[in-house]
This record gives sequence, structure tokens and C-alpha cells, in this order.
Amino acid sequence: MARVPRAPKKAAGDQPPPAPERLKRVKRNPEFDISLGARIRAARLAAHMSQGALGQAVGISFQQVQKYELGRDRVAVSTLHAIAVALGVHAGSFFDEDMPAATGPIPDVKAVIKLGQRIQRVRDPVVAKRLLALADMLAGSEDEQSTVTGDGAP
Repeated sequence: MARVPRAPKKAAGDQPPPAPERLKRVKRNPEFDISLGARIRAARLAAHMSQGALGQAVGISFQQVQKYELGRDRVAVSTLHAIAVALGVHAGSFFDEDMPAATGPIPDVKAVIKLGQRIQRVRDPVVAKRLLALADMLAGSEDEQSTVTGDGAP
């Protein structure tokens, strides 16, 4: 039998190497969870899918989908990927800063999507611009109104 060489003995004054620094657990960020949930909800509504249908496609309950959308539970990366696949979007779109996240009440998200769909049905581009100018005027953002029509009036 061959002998296995042993590691050399340490000198009496040698110190063991320091233990690797442990990463501290990051505390929960409710604002992020709520924003991510709102983006998931907006994508689900845009895909015309119910919470139950999304949950079934992903393999979770509709109650769990609801908790994710409200930001009450954190979404695991694998679950977020499955949600993105089920909705037909890229998982990175949930983190895109250019994509507006809904921050208001849930009925506002539905209303915005419905309004956008109806404006897209307008065939005349002049009428569409005037509708957007009217929305700006009603919202009280007169600065944006002038950029839509070019002359400051609808």
C-alpha cells in the first residue's frame, strides 16, 4: 500500500485564515415588492388573463398570485420566470425602469389599460392626438398638452 502524504504541521504561532465574511440578509423592501406586483398585475391584465388562469399556468393558487400582485409575498426568481413565460413577456420587463409601474388603486390600472386600448382603436391620427391632448388638459398638465398638438390648444 502506498502512503498518503500528510499536510505539514503548523508552527505554534500560525493563525488560521480568517473565516469568509458572511453576507448580511437584506431586509424586505415593501416598495419594491409592491411595484413588482403592480407590474405583474398590469402584464396579466394586458394579457387578458385571470388570476386563476395565471396561477394554473404557473402551478400556484390564485390566492398566491393575488399576494404577489399586492406585494404581500416575495416572488421567487423561478416563479417570476414562470409568470413571465405564461404571460408571454420577458422576465426582465418586470424590472425595466421605463415601464411605468402602477402605484394607484387596482381599478385605476384596469381603467388605464381600457383607455389605452380604446385610443389605439381610433384610426384618425389627428383625433388620437386630440384625445391625448384632452386627457392632458383634464389632468391639468398643460405643459404636455402643447407638445402633443404643437400649438397649445386641442
